[in-house]
Amino acid sequence: MFKPRLALALLSLLPAFALAQPAGWNDPFPPHKVMDNLYYVGTSELASYLLTTDEGNILLSSNYESSVPVIQAAVEELGFDFKDIKILISGHGHPDHVEGDALVKELTGADVIVSRLDAPYNESVRTPSGRSLPIDRLVDDGDTVTLGGATLTAHLLPGHTKGCLAWSLPLEEDGKTYYGLIECSLNGQFLQYVNNADYPNIAADMRATYQKAREIPAEVFVSSHASFYGLNDKYAKLQARQPGDPNPFVDPAGYQAHVDEFERTFEAALARQEAEAANP
Repeated sequence: MFKPRLALALLSLLPAFALAQPAGWNDPFPPHKVMDNLYYVGTSELASYLLTTDEGNILLSSNYESSVPVIQAAVEELGFDFKDIKILISGHGHPDHVEGDALVKELTGADVIVSRLDAPYNESVRTPSGRSLPIDRLVDDGDTVTLGGATLTAHLLPGHTKGCLAWSLPLEEDGKTYYGLIECSLNGQFLQYVNNADYPNIAADMRATYQKAREIPAEVFVSSHASFYGLNDKYAKLQARQPGDPNPFVDPAGYQAHVDEFERTFEAALARQEAEAANP
């Protein structure tokens, strides 16, 4: 049975430029509307989102280079033209979220937007096909990305990477506006905290990020990995939804529980590493 969190653990143990794709992560998943003009177009584990507007569309996260055909097929299955993507918001600085950026740009001509603090990672990457990753605009905490009347606001949540950005946006359904959040990643259970020369303040950043994340009033919550927000279960509920039933992606309590869970696993990982360092 495929276990995405076990795969995350294994992925974290591999060198950054020798990453193997965990089995099943690139399998297709049914594309679907989350709410309003936000659609899921990712794979079974690697999330990508399409935000549609009258002036073209925004894609959030390209995932692996080999994920791009899966994403393209999902976009087209929903009835949208892949070439209408005008902006690609690059995922956080790990290969399973950014490796496809160059291919998406080649296929669509989209401007690629990258977190300023994750840009050094993107600049260092070469894809399996030998491509370098494009950067057209750098963004920081509080910056916005706007297209065709749709606006996304960046929220820096560092720790998983130095420049991890979540994106908030208003989403409407049945006359009500919800606070939508496309989370970056709060996963800290497999990171290195003790003697991390490349990121010495990583533990402090993680603690501050959990506090900040808890204060975000997310109502419609999705994330960079499907398993992080229970996509399988929520999609099943979406398929069974009847008129008048709540949208399963409206889950403020689930968001707060998610923050709490990942904070606990981070603190356990940090305590374990500190104990191992004290008693080698």
